Amino acid sequence: MREEDLPKRILVVGLGKTGVALVRFLREMGVEVTVTDIKKEDELKPQLEKLGDLNFKSYFGGHRREDFFSTDLIILSPGVDTNFHLVLEAQEKGVKVTGELEFASRFVEDPIIAVTGTNGKTTVTTLIGKLFQEAFGEVFVGGNIGNPLIEYVMQKKKAKFLVLEVSSFQLETIETFRPNCAVLLNITEDHLDRYKNFSEYVDAKLRIFENQSEKDFAVINSEVTLKNNLRAKKFIFSSRKPVNEGAFFDGEKILVNVGGIEEVYPRSISPLFGNHNTENLMASILVARLFGIEKGLIEDCIKKFRGLPHRTEFVRELNGVVFINDSKATNVDATKRALESVNGPVVLIVGGKDKMGSYKPILEEKEKIKAMVVFGEAKERIIEELGDFIESFIEKDLESAVKRAYEIGIPGDTILFSPMCSSFDMFRDYVERGNRFKEIVMAL
Repeated sequence: MREEDLPKRILVVGLGKTGVALVRFLREMGVEVTVTDIKKEDELKPQLEKLGDLNFKSYFGGHRREDFFSTDLIILSPGVDTNFHLVLEAQEKGVKVTGELEFASRFVEDPIIAVTGTNGKTTVTTLIGKLFQEAFGEVFVGGNIGNPLIEYVMQKKKAKFLVLEVSSFQLETIETFRPNCAVLLNITEDHLDRYKNFSEYVDAKLRIFENQSEKDFAVINSEVTLKNNLRAKKFIFSSRKPVNEGAFFDGEKILVNVGGIEEVYPRSISPLFGNHNTENLMASILVARLFGIEKGLIEDCIKKFRGLPHRTEFVRELNGVVFINDSKATNVDATKRALESVNGPVVLIVGGKDKMGSYKPILEEKEKIKAMVVFGEAKERIIEELGDFIESFIEKDLESAVKRAYEIGIPGDTILFSPMCSSFDMFRDYVERGNRFKEIVMAL
């Protein structure tokens, strides 16, 4: 998009990190900006401080109908529901609506690698970013993690590659967004508090491929069922069956075949544990090989990559009891994967804001669960679905839950904090929640 093609008046909905970046960029471009957020002004003080003396209109503590109708374009932050009634009414009256990812991508001509999936996308985005930084130098890593894409547009400093984590929320509003390589790690039930049903959530995820051409790459988990034919060249990764082109885990090593070149990567070179991380490694290696990164560099990088905080993170061992922080597990499948990756018996701490999915898939791992400690907004529904099958205890908050779990645990047990729910009932985000868990554990 050229500067002269920018609309004269733009409404930014949501003043989180993405909204702040958008306002800064749009004012720099001379656009008349209005910002609206459901939070009150005093709750947005840190964001407003970052905007300093920039001149823009604003309305906080709710949304005004007139702001949605007296603008040329509405840009939604990722957390804003596209089905919000004022958004829909504005669209009916001809106001254009888009999201930050789509808007920012129109200013980008550099190669994009985009990673999505219900679980693992932050780990894979980070690892691919490190691989590409080692191989090519200047690489931008961001999107749904770190810096929004519009930050890259603003810095006016070219990167050889952009590695972006993209969420289903961001993909809802794309029109022209086209990654040169799109990675889909997995799709399991999540965000049913936002989507009408699981199928609608799947459709949003699959949009990552819709604008790709025959020149592009699609890296996909063999467990994902595609609804439409891909135009991009497809590479599959699997731990269940060998693949013609892609990556396969045979139980000990990762076998990679790209362009007829076969390579073997011992699984033991990575310090990350669990089958979910095996899949993350396969996807990352595949992307690296597709862009010509050499095997030796890939292996060196994998050896050094120790994962990210709040993802099956070892905290401490106390009197023979191991504490694991998996605060990033904001859905049932993530908790199930964590249970698969740790040794039992497990005292499981769960709870938080209910995302309205079923908790019953966790029962597939119930033989490993010695007891379950539940807290937070979702506690009653979790107990309703799982309490007849797993010995369960309800606590008022995270600190009480940790202390109860430690009372239950004996030497040889693992206390796994893997909440199955989002954090917003009690915490700002999963990071604050995970850090609080670690503080409580270290104080025991």
